[in-house]
Amino acid sequence: MDSDTLQAFQSELTCSICINYFIDPVTINCGHSFCRPCLYLCWEEAQTSMCCPECREISEKPDFKTNIALKRLASLARQARPCHVDSSKDQICVAHKEAKGLFCEVDRNLLCGPCSESLEHRAHSHSSIECAAEEYRVEKFLKKMDTIRKMTQEMQNHLNQETSKIHSLAHYVALQKVTIKIQCQKIHLFLHEEEQLHLETIDRDAAETFQQLRSSEVRMTQQKEHLEEMHRELAETCQKPAAELLQVRGRISAKSTSVLVHTPQPLHPEISVGPITGLMDGLNHFQECSLKSGYCRKACAEGEESEISKPDY
Repeated sequence: MDSDTLQAFQSELTCSICINYFIDPVTINCGHSFCRPCLYLCWEEAQTSMCCPECREISEKPDFKTNIALKRLASLARQARPCHVDSSKDQICVAHKEAKGLFCEVDRNLLCGPCSESLEHRAHSHSSIECAAEEYRVEKFLKKMDTIRKMTQEMQNHLNQETSKIHSLAHYVALQKVTIKIQCQKIHLFLHEEEQLHLETIDRDAAETFQQLRSSEVRMTQQKEHLEEMHRELAETCQKPAAELLQVRGRISAKSTSVLVHTPQPLHPEISVGPITGLMDGLNHFQECSLKSGYCRKACAEGEESEISKPDY
């Protein structure tokens, strides 16, 4: 295969977003292919409709199946590229002064050739660092990235629900306050103190509930940011050289597991609006006073009438 053909072949296996060989490639409706993590990150950061990063055609669905053929070809191309030998002290065997090019499947350590033939490692299974890194890259990190992406979407849904609850609560409280004011205004002279008491009570209860929801909103926002940051870190780790990827795998795995474990759940707050104590008593008292006043006025009027019409002997 001549260099031009090889270059064209490699170009077909390269994601136009990250400019690296495909990792979990998907082919969208328009026919263009991208790494699944790159495509979703591109869509999330753009915060616009799901359109192709190359031709801008809008995709009809958010989920796509992995292009298995591209995935296999990209994996082979990645393993076939020239091995980058790291000259750092960590990549050179202290005992044999050779580069560590093998990965021990049992001890999970990088080894040089002579070390792999030693009594300590002879019976263990070994693979090249490129093959081992590909397994972590494609099988383990991608699965965690997919889990984090789904949890990020779920967290966004929870966040939207929590925000909606805050707006609904504000509307509900406003209606309740209007209702209370209307009721209290009818007998304002009798129940002014009662009105203030209930307004303060619902404000206090609402303030506590708002605080709980806002705290939950902050926690979910922070968790969403942590999930997005972890997703990006995993995506960046997948593109690291094989030896470096294997060295940081433990820390990245532990960090991503920790992020997945600490997931806040949405709240379901309620504000109980009990009976307005004293309101009906005040209304009844107001009605009784009105009736008594009416009767008195009628009796006085009738008495005056009888005095005027009484015959004078």
